[in-house]
Amino acid sequence: MARIIVVGAGMAGLAAAARLATRDNSVLVCEATDTVGGALGSWRYDDDLVFDTGAYTLTLPAAYRDLFIKTGSRKKSAAATLEDRLDLRPIDPVRRYLFPEGSRLDLPNASRGRLVAAFDEALGAGAGAAWLRVVDHGSQVWDAIRPALIEAPGAGGRELVRLLRTTAGRRALTPLRSLRQLASGWFATPGLFLLLDDYARQAGADDPRRAPAALAARVYLEQAFGAWRIVGGMHTLAEELGQRVLDRGAEIRYGARVERIERSASGAASGVVLEGGERIAADVVVAGVDQAVLARLLGGSAREHSYSAAVTTMCLVVDQADAPTMPHETVLLAENGPAMRVHVAAEQPSAWTVHIPATSDQQPEFDEVLGLLAARGIDVRGKARVAHTIGAADRAAATGVPGGAAYGPAVNSLRSALLRSPVRQPVSGLFHVGASARPGSGLSFTALSGWHAAELIRPRR
Repeated sequence: MARIIVVGAGMAGLAAAARLATRDNSVLVCEATDTVGGALGSWRYDDDLVFDTGAYTLTLPAAYRDLFIKTGSRKKSAAATLEDRLDLRPIDPVRRYLFPEGSRLDLPNASRGRLVAAFDEALGAGAGAAWLRVVDHGSQVWDAIRPALIEAPGAGGRELVRLLRTTAGRRALTPLRSLRQLASGWFATPGLFLLLDDYARQAGADDPRRAPAALAARVYLEQAFGAWRIVGGMHTLAEELGQRVLDRGAEIRYGARVERIERSASGAASGVVLEGGERIAADVVVAGVDQAVLARLLGGSAREHSYSAAVTTMCLVVDQADAPTMPHETVLLAENGPAMRVHVAAEQPSAWTVHIPATSDQQPEFDEVLGLLAARGIDVRGKARVAHTIGAADRAAATGVPGGAAYGPAVNSLRSALLRSPVRQPVSGLFHVGASARPGSGLSFTALSGWHAAELIRPRR
């Protein structure tokens, strides 16, 4: 039995903790705040309204299905699977895109035929076939990286080099071409480029012009495996996973901010020091934090990295009298720069979560936001009030992510897309999981990083 400390009760840390505790290790999760979930945040207005302030759509749910099955009770009567614990439903449309010139696209869920029809109707004949070229290229990317990098704990630069030495690997990853360059021969309308740029930014690109073509895999995954929501809010996924960690015999200690990762005389990770000076010994440390935070915990300075865009999140309470009926997600695409996003859960139509592009020192005003919405046909002036605001600086203070970046380190090259911080760190006994670790950002990928850590701590026989 190993003594394991997990730093942070975000989704990656919880995923690692649940798997490691299932293997009869002694697991302690140290969480600086008073709740689980990390960036998968929520804010409670009252007993009736809870706002998801982080992700509100799940793709590749198989990552969590496997996690719940592998960490569930062996009793036949136990509610062990993901669907036993949560009401997971497909979203249709996945989201609504509002284009600057006034056109609208309701993106169908996992249907190639309906996708072509929707794109052609919104953006003109041939737009659907052009978008399917991106989807199909993303399928090639996924087929290449899934066995070599995604499903291979410990894989890294060597595996990527081997992949690029093959004709199929080079054809799929197109290492010298950006996502825009890849699509330039397929797209005949500017609206398709705006849509592609939005996918790139959601994957972490701070400059879509440099986003690697490999990000087409994100478009494919959503189309192939569908987009899903959880009735009651995405935050319930974190709560159920936190409970699973406890059910497996691990401990979650709240208000336990880790100030330093200690190292033994040999240089191996040997435990942590909490704020206030308490020392806790361990055989293994799993750090579910941003790479900049990990560098600080090790007593060094973080390497210079660019980060993805920051956002300000406004939780609006909207009077439903004459208010527009909203889909699960609405994206207000912009000619230049990131989009504004509005999330409205079906069971809470008066709770709107609005994500607005921002910087740490320049926050949008409420009236300005309402004006931007009204200009795109979503007029709730006089019907909405701000219940809560989370600025970029608030996110930076809560997570340690530089600038409060919404999607972690920037993805502006093939390497930054596929080779984030290694799960097995150069420091013996130290493992890194989360959005800035391999295999990447997003709810499902961060859960997979927890699986990578668990497999590397106790490799498969």
